[in-house]
Amino acid sequence: MPWKIAVPEIRGRFGSFPEAERYFRQKVNLPTRRWDDLWQGQHARAFVVAGATRDALLSDLREAVDAAISKGETLADFRKRFDDIVKRNGWTGWTGEGSEAGRAWRTSVIYHTNLRVAYQAGRWETLKRFPYLRYKHNTVRNPREAHKAWDGLVIATNDPWWRTHYPPNGWGCRCTVVGVSAARLRADGKRPDQAPSEIEGDPPVEWRYNVGVADQGEQIADASQAHLANARWTELPARSHLDFGRPARVPVDATVATPFDAAIRDPEQLRQAWSTLYGKTTMLRDPSGAEVMLTDQVVNHWLENPKRLDGRERYLPLLREVIERPFEIWANFARNEAGKVGVRRYYVKVVQADDGKALTLVAEVLPGGVWGSFDFFRGARPQPRSRQGLLVWGRPTE
Repeated sequence: MPWKIAVPEIRGRFGSFPEAERYFRQKVNLPTRRWDDLWQGQHARAFVVAGATRDALLSDLREAVDAAISKGETLADFRKRFDDIVKRNGWTGWTGEGSEAGRAWRTSVIYHTNLRVAYQAGRWETLKRFPYLRYKHNTVRNPREAHKAWDGLVIATNDPWWRTHYPPNGWGCRCTVVGVSAARLRADGKRPDQAPSEIEGDPPVEWRYNVGVADQGEQIADASQAHLANARWTELPARSHLDFGRPARVPVDATVATPFDAAIRDPEQLRQAWSTLYGKTTMLRDPSGAEVMLTDQVVNHWLENPKRLDGRERYLPLLREVIERPFEIWANFARNEAGKVGVRRYYVKVVQADDGKALTLVAEVLPGGVWGSFDFFRGARPQPRSRQGLLVWGRPTE
């Protein structure tokens, strides 16, 4: 984000509502170094503050933003919290550090961007039920001429224009949208407007997405196809391990635990094996400081379809070390067919199998820190789908 970009400030308190709180609280904390480490709809599933790379610091900043959204704390309240957080965590090097103007700008960006996005994402849940939406420009001292020209346009809700122009659609954008019924449009003697022609650079490319769709997805008209929206996820374009200076191949580690001697096909034996290893549930902590909950629900999911028992159950004893002693932890984003964005963590580790050959193990963790899946691949070949996105943590390399 360009330095010194103007961000019109909210006066008074933010009027929150449950949908905005839900939107914000379902996010996962992700440490980032730059504002563009995440892109467009990825922000719908992750809470980030550029330069905040430590979990404790990010958690404190998140708590401050949450208080603004849920309790209506003002920008002045947020700035007091911010000063305390910076001092308590010894945070240095943040953009704008060293001047009062820089502090005012940085706190304004964090506060207003999070509040406005939460507000508009929460409103989409209601607005998407209307057949039409009216664009509403809020006057500011130096308005964007394009946004001012869109004021009053009534465009069909399913028009692709809203995928890129639903507000906020720029840094500091204060525009909003109101729903319009077909009856209201007829009563006003109006016809829906055609979407305006595209304007290069407005919205800026980083804002050309609908925050509500990225959060909730869109309804699929064909009920027989609706289940696909949850079943088919496609990874968003992301930076690879090479972009982070990570080695092409993951080094081979010796195992701490010993795999089971053979595959386990009997359901009761598999449940008992899990119980012996981890109980019903167990909580682990990874090297980044995040907690991961192992639950037997994944094993129950495997047992629903015998084809899922493909040998991976042999390596359940190694799951703990994959989480606690991985080579890398990645966060990556995917979008389903309804447009909803999801985030996953991938724990990558290569071990020497009992036959002397390399074995790549990947544990997938869902939002909320719940273990979701466990895959294995013979050999030490790079796994590009698991080693891309945002590097959360990596073992130091020579």
